[in-house]
Amino acid sequence: MATTDSPPTSGYQPSARLRECEARWRASVEWKPVDGEPEPDNRIPSVAEARDALEAGIQQELTEDVYLSLPTLSQHVPWTAENLRLLMVKRGGYPPRRRHRKSEGDPPVYQPSERLRDLLAAYHLSLDEEKKARTALEKCIADEMTAHPGVTDAEMSEHTPWARDQVRLIAAKYGVPGTRKRASEHKLQRTPSGKPKSVVVPYDWYARQPGADQRIIKEAEAAQE
Repeated sequence: MATTDSPPTSGYQPSARLRECEARWRASVEWKPVDGEPEPDNRIPSVAEARDALEAGIQQELTEDVYLSLPTLSQHVPWTAENLRLLMVKRGGYPPRRRHRKSEGDPPVYQPSERLRDLLAAYHLSLDEEKKARTALEKCIADEMTAHPGVTDAEMSEHTPWARDQVRLIAAKYGVPGTRKRASEHKLQRTPSGKPKSVVVPYDWYARQPGADQRIIKEAEAAQE
C-alpha cells in the first residue's frame, strides 16, 4: 500500500466491491494460492505465470533449433532481439547460436511451433485479463471517491495498489468532482446572526475548477509576476 504524508481523517473504509476489484487485479498480475482454498475453475493464468511459461517456451524453441536467430524469433514474440538476449542471460542453459552456411543450402524458413503459439495466446489472454481488471479497479476507485467526497487522494491510495499521484490521475480520468481537498482547508464564513454566508476555498483548488472566473485567475497570475 502507498504511504501518505498525513494521517487519514475522513474515517473512510473501503467497500467490499473495492476490495473485490483489487483482489481480482492482483490475481491477474500474479496469482497466489490461498491455503485451504481450491483453485478457481477456468482460471486465466496471471501475467506472471503466462510470461514465465512463455519464457520457458522460447528457451525450448531456441534449444531445439540452434540456427534460429534472435532477430528472426523476435518477429514472432512480443520482445525485441535485445530483450531475448537478456532473457537468455537471465535463464541460462541456452546452446550457442550457429550461423547457417551457404554450403548447407537454403536456410529453412522458421515457423513457430504449435507449443509456442499456444503460449503466446495464453500470454496475450493474461494481458487482456489484467487490462480488464485494472479498468474495473480504476472505475471502482473513482466511484468510491465520488460517493465519499471527504476522502483525499492520499487516503484513497492507502486502500489501492497505487500512490497518491496515480489516484489523482484516476480521479481526473473519470471526472471525479473536486480535487480531493480536505474539508478543513475550506472556511465557512457566517453572518453576524450565525447564518452561513460564503465558503472560502484554497486558490489552487479554485483555479482548477471548470467554472473558475478567468478574471480572478489572470489577476492572481499578474500579481505573481
